[in-house]
Amino acid sequence: MASAFGDTPLGLNSIVLNVAAVLTRKQLKVPRYQRPYTWTEREVRELIQDLWRAHKRSATFYFIGQIVLVKNHGKLEVSDGQQRLATLTMMLAYARDRLHGRAKQYQTLIMDGNTPRLLLREEDQNFYLGFVQEPGHMQELARHAEIGVDSKDLIANAARTIESEMSKIVEDRDLDAFMSYIARACTLNVVDADERGCAQTVFNTLNKRGSPLSGADIIKSDLLENSGLSNDEANKAARQWEQTEDLFERENFARLLYMMPFLLTGEPMLSPGDLASFRTAVERAGGVRVFLFEQLPRYAHALRAIFAGSIDVGPASAEVNRRVALMKEVQEWDWAPCAIAFLAKHASEPERARRFFQALDRFTFACELAVVENREREGRYANIIKYVSDEKILYTGENRQRALLLTEGEQMKFFHTLNRSRRRDRSRRLLLMRLEAAMPGGRIVRMTDDATVEHVLPKNGGPWWNERFPDPALRNELANLLGNLTLLTYDQNAAADVRPYPEKRKVYFDTNAPILALTKDIAPIEDWSLQAIEERHERLVRILSEDWGLVRGG
Repeated sequence: MASAFGDTPLGLNSIVLNVAAVLTRKQLKVPRYQRPYTWTEREVRELIQDLWRAHKRSATFYFIGQIVLVKNHGKLEVSDGQQRLATLTMMLAYARDRLHGRAKQYQTLIMDGNTPRLLLREEDQNFYLGFVQEPGHMQELARHAEIGVDSKDLIANAARTIESEMSKIVEDRDLDAFMSYIARACTLNVVDADERGCAQTVFNTLNKRGSPLSGADIIKSDLLENSGLSNDEANKAARQWEQTEDLFERENFARLLYMMPFLLTGEPMLSPGDLASFRTAVERAGGVRVFLFEQLPRYAHALRAIFAGSIDVGPASAEVNRRVALMKEVQEWDWAPCAIAFLAKHASEPERARRFFQALDRFTFACELAVVENREREGRYANIIKYVSDEKILYTGENRQRALLLTEGEQMKFFHTLNRSRRRDRSRRLLLMRLEAAMPGGRIVRMTDDATVEHVLPKNGGPWWNERFPDPALRNELANLLGNLTLLTYDQNAAADVRPYPEKRKVYFDTNAPILALTKDIAPIEDWSLQAIEERHERLVRILSEDWGLVRGG
């Protein structure tokens, strides 16, 4: 019975729906103010694997979170939830293209006749429509060449990941059962708002308020109350826990707890609240007392040093902190548990630390640059944790266990990727930042710094440049090589633009801004020619390779 105050607030409604019901409502539109598609291979793979596990255990439903929609001129604007909806639509498109007998049914969740169920931002919609929503092109999308537009490249990368993961489902009937389960049992809490301001309030509240560490609190309560500790021990452990927690923001302490089973056993938890797997890991690694009084504080101080850039490994400290600072700029922190595990056990051994962090730095960027196969990464990182104290396995791969060792094929692939043109801006910038840190007199540059990628030979040419580099294909190839790139401030980059090289040099060096070592390297080059680019490229690749300890030919 409704109260005197009504059941729901005006302008806001919430309902739990399955994927099929969400996609077949009014047309869903991603507004222009929203960010583009940003999911990487990792997020896509984890979504598919989580859904597959739920399907295999016949879970009644699988909840994948909340989305926020805003009513606007007959459409529903997606204020929160674009990444999940776009990825689920691509999964449906993969099934549609593979299961010809069920194509019509899956297509009804993707298109309403000739009208897309989901509209991405205007910049991406035609690309998404042509490759995903219109039938028959998902395989082509999975093989689409990188074009240097992050949102489109990530959509193509998602298609590759979907194909890679879902091709493991060999039988068509099993794929059909899986996708039918997703449409029926994969559920979302849909919040409808009548206006954008209301939706933004909901979105901010969902992402910033509340207690995100409920899983951590449950773990704490279980360890303190259900582990046979005396009252004095439990009180002492509670104080120790609180002192450790105070080292971090609550979210980062949750991350540490999430890592702990991986740190202790090499096996990750499925979620921070997975109490059974957490307790199993603690028992296998020495028990509750050892965990509370020794392991948790030791690992916490290691992570704190990583965050603060204050790792103390004696004479190797400066080098190790330099390498860690650049690894922190990589999007995925898969390397962090390995660094924590090493520091917790071997921080007093500087030469061992120097060797380990050089290898971890190299392996981290090998993963970032897709040198290491995606399917191998999780297992390789687990082996680093498992064998962190066994240098033979870490660096020689004895017993056929690959950990920090790169195979000869991976090393050659690493050289190949360093030598090719780089068309994605973030990848270019990250590699230049890493190069700056490796150069004599170089310094640490972070993603938040005022440092943008400058193409000495402009990507789109220019009157002066086109006379000297008349072949457009060669010009485009050379423009994106490391040898043609440097880092400048935003204002310098804008001033340099497509000016002739002699004028660009004045912009680079007649400045009050600090000049990076990467730019100083250009100073002796009087004429920017094909030979100059190739010679500088070879020099820069050699600097990076030596800093990483890459050996050509294994």
